[in-house]
Amino acid sequence: MSEYDHHDEDRRKHAEPAVEARVHLAKWSPWIWIVPALAIFAAGYLVVRYGYFGGGSITVRFADARGLDRYSPVRFRGAKVGTVEKITIDDQLKQVVVRISMDASMNHALRGGTRFWIVEPGLEGGGLSGLLSGTYVGIAPGEGDQTRLFKGQEYGPVLTPPEAGRTFILEATGLGSIAVGAPVLFQGIRVGQVLGSEYDEARHLTAVHTFIVQRFVDHVRQSTRFWRAGGLSFSLTGNGLSMGGASLASLVNAPIEFTTPDVLPGAPAADGMRFELYQSQAVAEAASGGPQLTYVTYFPGSVRGLTAGTTVQMKGVDVGRVREVRLRYVPESATLETPVTLEIDPRKLELPVSDATTPDDLRTRMNDALQRLVQKGLRATLASSLVLPGASGVSLDIVGRPGTARLAIEHDPPIIPAVAANSGVEGALASIGQIAGRIQNLPIEEIAGHLRSTAQRMDSLVHDPALGQSIQSLNRSLAEIEKTAAVTRENIGPIAQSLRSAAASADAAAARAEQLMGSSSRQNFDLGVLIKELTRAAEAVRALSEYLTENPDALLKGRAK
Repeated sequence: MSEYDHHDEDRRKHAEPAVEARVHLAKWSPWIWIVPALAIFAAGYLVVRYGYFGGGSITVRFADARGLDRYSPVRFRGAKVGTVEKITIDDQLKQVVVRISMDASMNHALRGGTRFWIVEPGLEGGGLSGLLSGTYVGIAPGEGDQTRLFKGQEYGPVLTPPEAGRTFILEATGLGSIAVGAPVLFQGIRVGQVLGSEYDEARHLTAVHTFIVQRFVDHVRQSTRFWRAGGLSFSLTGNGLSMGGASLASLVNAPIEFTTPDVLPGAPAADGMRFELYQSQAVAEAASGGPQLTYVTYFPGSVRGLTAGTTVQMKGVDVGRVREVRLRYVPESATLETPVTLEIDPRKLELPVSDATTPDDLRTRMNDALQRLVQKGLRATLASSLVLPGASGVSLDIVGRPGTARLAIEHDPPIIPAVAANSGVEGALASIGQIAGRIQNLPIEEIAGHLRSTAQRMDSLVHDPALGQSIQSLNRSLAEIEKTAAVTRENIGPIAQSLRSAAASADAAAARAEQLMGSSSRQNFDLGVLIKELTRAAEAVRALSEYLTENPDALLKGRAK
């Protein structure tokens, strides 16, 4: 054995163990199948959706896209029945070509008479819902042969009624915020919808076609009044600050409302009957029929912005409304007059009104009541506010002289006499104007001239030297008078005492004479007369003495009168 063999043996003993390979079989994760499964599902949905239920694509040409985008919906009665796939421009650059994918449920509606139009978002398109809904394509099925090419319209057509009921035509000057599909409300309940609108070229009015379901058609009578509802409105007039509005739902979709009087509503309205569409509830109620009776009055002067719907009051209580305010030219007198039509509710005066009451009987009772009130001085006046501008209403109060006017029942409607009001801002301004007119008529310049002349004379008099000399002479005279009065006051006592002595002597002489007369019966009669005179003289002297004692200045001034 060689040494190499020992080395090999040692290498084998100290060698590392051999490395063995481990074999693992790979496993597929189940999540890897989600992607192809979803792809297969989407492909199947598209096949089923467009292969079995899809109506195919149609082409509609519009003059303007008006904000229409790809994937914009196609709606019929509020339901989505298609989607815009593509929007292009034709070769002549005159029209917009819109390719639409329709649902299979609308295949039978794709005929030659079918109409398409674009509905833009906006408040005029039906309140906030029209603003939030976005632009979409509307469709109205029609008659004719099957086709896939259509020409779009600029405006929406009038739709057909969706169920049994009646259609009424509302006439207005302008469409406003009313849109196709807008609800029609009666006492807050939705009873119909707007089918569409069209312009009447002959009458220059917009005709709104309104549908009412069969259940509520009996509530539409000949005296029914329709008005635009929804939104919020503010008005600052002589009648004060007024705010109109409805529920939150009416803000979302502007509706139309109507009301029917409980008394004398009239016969049921026939299908296709025309009504006037009023701008607000106040105007509609002012024009409502029923037991309200119409009268006319002519105010002297301006009506100060009086509008329809303003209240009519008696002793501060609302009894009606102003129905109409007009301006008319009278060629005979070349003047302008403003006939104001009033509607008064007899029930506010507690006159008996029932379903059995005829309009003629009601008119006779009301005319008789107003005739007596007019005889007592009832007149129509314009009420105004001290703060707010314009007329706040019409007042029927006792302000005239009794027996000076009458109710003109020979006219239709009867005429209530009117007088000018003296209250409110206008009355105050009229009074101020009268005062200003009187001041203007005064001879101001003449009065000013007299005042200037008087002032000049007084100035010359004050500066006249003779005035100073006269004052000095007057002062000297007063000083002399004071000296005389002082001397008189010193001597008045002895003078009065002498007078008293003289009076006493006269009394003694008279007494002695009486004794002599009594002792001799043969004395002459003249002696008795003398004695009486002496007695009266003594009394006069005594009275003079007493007066001088009390009034020593009498010697200078004389006896007071």
